[in-house]
Amino acid sequence: FETLANLATKAAVEGAGKYRIHTPLIHLTKAEIIRRGLELGVDYGKTHSCYDPTPEGLACGQCDSCRLRLKGFAEAGVKDPLAYVLRGEG
Repeated sequence: FETLANLATKAAVEGAGKYRIHTPLIHLTKAEIIRRGLELGVDYGKTHSCYDPTPEGLACGQCDSCRLRLKGFAEAGVKDPLAYVLRGEG
């Protein structure tokens, strides 16, 4: 995302083209995003957002990203299928 945003900014400044960045999820809560993903068939067991996973791929459960994810799943009323070393409060 960041790379494309930088490319679009550079192109716009240089007058090389018109770009529009769509962010359809930006105004949704984590719980709303999770529910929408489930409607679309997302397998959340295959998604990962931990900042500090173990070498085996387990999410830490304590970083900001893990806490936000766990909170979103809790607010959506859905069990997070991701394996965690520790499940933070969420």
